[in-house]
Amino acid sequence: MEKNIEEIVGFLSQQYERLKNSINFVNDDLLAEQRNYFTTKFSKEVLKRMTPEEALENLMNSKNRDSLVYHLEFKNDEDFNTSNFGGIGGGTAGKFTIFHSNKFDQWVKWEGNSQVPISDQAAQERAYEISQNLVKLHHHIENSPHETLEDVREMVRAIEADQELARFYQYGWVHKYFHLFYPEKVTDFSSTNTFRSLLVKLKHPFVNEISVEEENNTYILDFLYNELVKRIGLSHPNLSKIVYSVFELGSTNYYKVELNKYSASDLNKMIQSEYFFPPIKLNRDLSDFTSTKELREFTKGIDYREYSATQINSLTIGLKRNDVLLLVDEREAKYVGVLKGEYEFINEEAFQHRVPIVWHKVKDTFEISGKVPKLINRIYPIKDQVNVELAVEKGDTVSSEILPNRKEIKPLKGIMREINSLLMKKKQIILTGAPGTGKSYWALNTVYELVARQNYQNSFVNLRFEEQDQVKSSEQIKVVVMHSNYGYEEFVEGLRPENINGDLVFNVKEGVLKEFANKAALKPDKNYYLILDEINRTDLTKVFGELIYSIENTKRGEYIDLSVSKDRFTVPSNLYIIGTMNNADKSVSLIDLALRRRFGFINLETDYELINQVIQESPVLVDEEGTGEDLELEQVTTGAEINISDWLLAVNERIVDTLGSEGRDLQIGHSYFLSKGAVISEPAQFVDVIKYEIIPLLEEYTYNNTDQLKKILGRKIFDSSNRLRNDLLSETKFSDLVEALDEQVL
Repeated sequence: MEKNIEEIVGFLSQQYERLKNSINFVNDDLLAEQRNYFTTKFSKEVLKRMTPEEALENLMNSKNRDSLVYHLEFKNDEDFNTSNFGGIGGGTAGKFTIFHSNKFDQWVKWEGNSQVPISDQAAQERAYEISQNLVKLHHHIENSPHETLEDVREMVRAIEADQELARFYQYGWVHKYFHLFYPEKVTDFSSTNTFRSLLVKLKHPFVNEISVEEENNTYILDFLYNELVKRIGLSHPNLSKIVYSVFELGSTNYYKVELNKYSASDLNKMIQSEYFFPPIKLNRDLSDFTSTKELREFTKGIDYREYSATQINSLTIGLKRNDVLLLVDEREAKYVGVLKGEYEFINEEAFQHRVPIVWHKVKDTFEISGKVPKLINRIYPIKDQVNVELAVEKGDTVSSEILPNRKEIKPLKGIMREINSLLMKKKQIILTGAPGTGKSYWALNTVYELVARQNYQNSFVNLRFEEQDQVKSSEQIKVVVMHSNYGYEEFVEGLRPENINGDLVFNVKEGVLKEFANKAALKPDKNYYLILDEINRTDLTKVFGELIYSIENTKRGEYIDLSVSKDRFTVPSNLYIIGTMNNADKSVSLIDLALRRRFGFINLETDYELINQVIQESPVLVDEEGTGEDLELEQVTTGAEINISDWLLAVNERIVDTLGSEGRDLQIGHSYFLSKGAVISEPAQFVDVIKYEIIPLLEEYTYNNTDQLKKILGRKIFDSSNRLRNDLLSETKFSDLVEALDEQVL
């Protein structure tokens, strides 16, 4: 059912014609200049000449604004704008395999699956190894003809034959580095999940060309996508701008819903009404509940047993705009719908619970793989997702307009309501919490919601794509990622040297806050939001300077004289500040008391209900009759499984028990187990999170104290010599890993 390449090229070309006057494309000459700047500065020849000392400082030191890693993640000036060449932001500095740890106050490297403090000399040696790995990869990519998919496979096989390169070449930052050198071979998509989502949205026939294993290799996917890039004739960043304007990559969830829960008449009413009617008999507006835990307490209180709280959540408030529902009869697809709004409760209607949707009759019916749902299940196989997208596009639309019976915009609830309420009171707040509790997520998404409500009188999730893009790019929102070198000069104002006619002149340059505040002052009828991510990584008292007085709610609008320019300046009342602070790095109690009085604090905790999902090993097929014929469903036995929520709760309890009062700030948040907003669901994903996120984090918390790690992770994940069992940290050993980790749950 997949599209052919000509259709996809035609579609993207049409989108270019539609959007070319509304998108701010990057000038090709500027791209060439910036690419030349980068490839000259970090060329293969430069890498070859580097000493170990130079490799550490010039490649891997992110605090050095002239280093490779700083260029790849942060650099944004007239010489080089890294955002033009794809993103690798987010996560930790561990993505670079070696970094300077604030916790250890020394260099740290990845060794197997662990973060290990190392000496400066060892760090230099590792940085030199990285430089030589890049040189070797240059050779492989440069010499690959890349004319056929088999050419790319041969290149990948050659790379993976080198044990040192086998994993190294798949790092996102390495992929981005080579995109800058070989854009005709390596694309600007360095995230596999985003890349796969793009190819699914394009209905690309890649599922027929590559194996399941190759779906996770960005260099294989590069070849498929670059074929489109060549035919369309646009640069990668400009085609990416079109792609991101048309699609919300990585954010769509696909569900299959069993039809046998509906009578023929009820099904017809649902399809004709342009709503999805969850078959739930609860005379209660479920949007009142902010978590599955609250929902579970409610259903337990009324002794409701038809569906679990998790199922109810998945059918109602857990669904979001642009998710896709496939109605199936056993495995055969019948109707498909795209959600166009959020859950509603209309008391006077026969079907009280509903979610706005546009239904399509599946034209070319197909079978969906996986288990037959009891009511609702996720659709994960990529080929199935492509077929679902095609069913939406080619299916006959049942109705074309959403019914006008829309409810008024609902009040903010839960964390968003708490953030907004405290902002109105204090003007500036800080979201605190353990790593992975969603501080940055809630800061940004709350601001999107507030701006959407002010500008469109509607909830952000109900806006059209183009309206959402306008909110995200609004001048009313500014995000700044703080770091240890951030000071008053960058935040408020400072003297900067300029060469004017051969003379060195120092001029005053506005900082982020001053510039943003001046914009806000020009439009007092609009609210402006400044998000200071990782605010605890700076010396806040020095950064704010005399503005510690002006930001106070009661002092907004009063003028003071700035210390550098002597300008009269005020922080307007329509400017709101949201900071995020990782409790693992710095306690609230360590913030200057005067500054603390001016901020409101909201502590976010791990949401166990959100990740209440079972990770299950692929079913095992058993031919009980020994016939060798096709196997029936009854001959499928369940593999190993683990409940993420139960396991994480047990681990966090062990962290507190083991590390004492300090452990409350060192617990593990739920977002480690999310990917693009959805809970991870595959054994390979779970293993990677444990291997590359959880274990290194716990090693940092415990300073590699094996006895403490045993108390937290369990004895079974260590061998008799007190060494971590690296052999368990593999998808093929998932059942053994589950057995070892489940010790914490039993």
